Amino acid sequence: MTDPLVHVLVINWNGRQHLEACFDSLLGAAYPNVRFVLIDNASADDSISFVRNRYGGDARVDIVSCPENLGWSRGNNVGIERAMKAGADYVFLLNNDTATAPGAIAKLVEAAQKRPEAGALAPKMVLFDHPDIINSVGIECSIIGSSWDLGLGRLDGPRWNEPRKVLGVCGGAAFYRVEALRKAGLLPADFDIYLDDLDLCLRIWNAGYEVWSCPEAVVRHKFSATMGAGKSYRRKYYLCTRNRARLILRNFPAAKFPLVKAAYALGDVRAVGRALLDLEPWRALAHVRSWGAAACYLPQAVAERIRRHRSGLSTCRFWPLIRTSPLFFPGVDLPEDGWYPARQFRGMRVRPMARRAYCDIDAGALRLTHVNCYPHAGEACVEVCLNAKPVTVLKTRGVGEEVLDLPAGRLEFTANHIFDAEDTGEKIDIGGWIGIEPARTQM
Repeated sequence: MTDPLVHVLVINWNGRQHLEACFDSLLGAAYPNVRFVLIDNASADDSISFVRNRYGGDARVDIVSCPENLGWSRGNNVGIERAMKAGADYVFLLNNDTATAPGAIAKLVEAAQKRPEAGALAPKMVLFDHPDIINSVGIECSIIGSSWDLGLGRLDGPRWNEPRKVLGVCGGAAFYRVEALRKAGLLPADFDIYLDDLDLCLRIWNAGYEVWSCPEAVVRHKFSATMGAGKSYRRKYYLCTRNRARLILRNFPAAKFPLVKAAYALGDVRAVGRALLDLEPWRALAHVRSWGAAACYLPQAVAERIRRHRSGLSTCRFWPLIRTSPLFFPGVDLPEDGWYPARQFRGMRVRPMARRAYCDIDAGALRLTHVNCYPHAGEACVEVCLNAKPVTVLKTRGVGEEVLDLPAGRLEFTANHIFDAEDTGEKIDIGGWIGIEPARTQM
C-alpha cells in the first residue's frame, strides 16, 4: 500500500536566515512520500537562489515563486491548490522559522490515518532555543474572537503528551487533511495574516471533522521571530484586532450574537481604556479603525454565511470549545536564559527559573540563595553545575543559602522538581527561585 502523499509548504518572505535550519530538518524526515515546497512571496533577498543551490538536487524539493507578496493566507493558498492538483492527501503548512523533528511528518500521518474524523492536526510546537517550553499544542479562542496558543510558556511534560480535541491549529505548523479542505475551503484570503488559521479550523469543524493535537510530532519555532517590534508590531496588533471581528461575523452562531456583542463591547472598551492609560493611543486607534472595518466587512460576511447555509456548513459544531473567559489572553512571561523576571520573597531578591537556566560568572566567592515559595507543592531541588561539572544541589522547603568559591565560567541550574501552574496559581511552571550575589555576576 502506498504511503499517503504529503506536501510540506514553507511560506517565506525575505527569510533567508531561517531557511537552512528549516530545510535541513525537513530533509531528514523519516517519511518516504513527501514533497517540500518553498512558497516564496516575492522575496528581495536570496531565499530562492539559496534553496535552489543548496537543495535543488533533491527531487523532493520544489519552489513556487509568487509574482508579488501575497501575504500568509493567499501565499499558502497557492501552495494548497497546487498540492490538491498534484494529488496530495495531506498538506503541512510551516513557517520558515521552524525546525521539524525527523519523525514528525510520519507521526502526523499515522495519527491522521488512525483518526479519519480529524480534519486538522496540531503538532507540539516548542520554543526553538528552549525546546522544553511549549509554544503551542493548539489554539484557544474567547467569546470575543481573541485567540492564543494553548500551552504557551508552559514547561513540556506528561500533561502535554496526551492527544486532545482542540479548537484550532497554529498556522506556524498546521497539518490538514486535503479532503477536509475540499469541503471547508481554503484560508480566508482577505485576512492577510492572523486568525486566518483559526477561521479555517472553525470551518473544518463545521464541515463535519474534528481538530486534534498530535503531541508526538514536535516542531521547534522561533516564536515572534517576525513582526515582533516597532511598526511591524503595530500592524500585527491592528490585524489581530480587525480579524477578531471578521472571525466572529463569518463564523459565530447568530443565536449567540447578543451575548457576543455585549462581551465584545466590554472587551474593547477595556482595551481602549488600558491603551490610553498606558499612553499608547495607537492601540486605541487600532480598535476604532477595526470598528469601521467591521462595518465595511459585514456584507461580505453575510454573503459567506448564506453560502455556507446553502452548502449545509453552518451548524457551528465548534461552539462548545469557545471560552467565555478570559476575554483576552492574559499574557505569559517567557524566560531569558531560563530566568523569569525577578521578584521579592521575604525581603530577598530571587529569580524564578524554568527547568533549566544559566548565567556567566566571574571568579570569586558567590552567594546562592534558594527559596521555596510553595512548600505545600513539594521540596525545591536544583542541581548546580559549573562548565558542565557538578558543584552542589540546592534543596529547601523554605529558605537556604550557600557560599561557594568558584572559578569563572558558566553556571548552570537544572530543576529536579517542577512547581506546576495548577499547584501554585502562577501562569508559568517554575523549577526554583534563585538569588545570586555579588552584583558583578552577569545574569
